Amino acid sequence: MGKLLFWLALVALAFLAMKLVAISQRKREAAQREDAATGAQATTTRTGEGARRAGELAGEMMVQCEHCGVFLPASDAFVDGGHSYCDRAHRDAHRTRQPRR
Repeated sequence: MGKLLFWLALVALAFLAMKLVAISQRKREAAQREDAATGAQATTTRTGEGARRAGELAGEMMVQCEHCGVFLPASDAFVDGGHSYCDRAHRDAHRTRQPRR
């Protein structure tokens, strides 16, 4: 009985290993097809989460809030008079703190 359980476990592990290899291979082939379809270069950067094209790794310019000093993406900032703010309340607070000219 012990030998039978051993062989069943061995067959199950072999089956699981084959499935994992097949899944990995399908993911790799899908990524290659996607790169070929978009005309992207074959150069990819490997990260812990998988492969990403170099264009996706490019970041966005960060700006600093004039009131509190927090850095945030430029697309999320409130811009007023050449100054960047993280929200409207900080913009208004900074306006009232600044003397009028």
